[in-house]
Amino acid sequence: MYKIKKEPNDGDIFAIPLFLPSYQKWRESYDEFIDYKKYKFHEEDMYAFGRIIELYCKNVYIMEIFRYVGKIPDSPENIPKSERMFKPLIACGMFERGRWRVLFENPGYDKWRDSDYENISFLYLDHIWRGGSSTHISQGQYTELFKAGDIPCPVINGPVRIECDIRQALAEQGVDLRYEQIVEERRAGYPQPRDMDKKLKETIAPFRWMAAGGTYTLTLEADALNRECFEEIGALGNGYDWERIAVAFIDENLPELRAKFDFDCEADTFSMQSSKKKVLKEFAIAFHQFCMDKETFEKVLKQSL
Repeated sequence: MYKIKKEPNDGDIFAIPLFLPSYQKWRESYDEFIDYKKYKFHEEDMYAFGRIIELYCKNVYIMEIFRYVGKIPDSPENIPKSERMFKPLIACGMFERGRWRVLFENPGYDKWRDSDYENISFLYLDHIWRGGSSTHISQGQYTELFKAGDIPCPVINGPVRIECDIRQALAEQGVDLRYEQIVEERRAGYPQPRDMDKKLKETIAPFRWMAAGGTYTLTLEADALNRECFEEIGALGNGYDWERIAVAFIDENLPELRAKFDFDCEADTFSMQSSKKKVLKEFAIAFHQFCMDKETFEKVLKQSL
């Protein structure tokens, strides 16, 4: 029923699932980057449908979205007959991870005849793109045309945004999809976000790595590593001791990075943060290697406490 194509062709008709997560708080990830290639879609669902008009640039397409909404049909004939839901738009990121999938190929497709290509237009700051050709315009003409709103600007849309726009258009027509309820009911079955930091987390264990809201955090339970080294010198080995060791390590090895870190240690936990992922990652790997070398660790420990 579905075809996952690396490079969809002009004229291909595709299905747009209307019951995938968009911006749910429990998702904790930007859903457009999640891989849906192995996800089994629900045949009883309602879908929207579109057609590729042409490849705009790599993985970016000019496409049209039709008014036809419903279950996946056995043939494509009635989809284009329903006319467009919106003006043609530019979009990317929907096919390569399987979120949208091609249903029907159309080797006889002619964009001029079938999609009125000569009248598809986009408004740029200094020119109008129409039917594959550009016409220069002045700043005054741009302002006038922009205010009129008849020609869309070339915004590159992602699949989540388009799905939201389709659901909004259907809601305005009185169509109740029960979107939030259905997505909530299915939340356990959706593909999970890929952990981009999995290798790093494995490398620096027992240190822990967390990322949230543009802040990156490195933590360690105070007694999870080198406890005997602290005991030998009569130190508590608490989070504050670990902070002093970390500062000594930074001053000795990475002094140029000192101002990029903030510490938030407690008695039972070592914790440091940075808004610069690359910087904290560099420190985490180097500090982990240092901590695993007990001879060097003990030397710095005695000097810093």
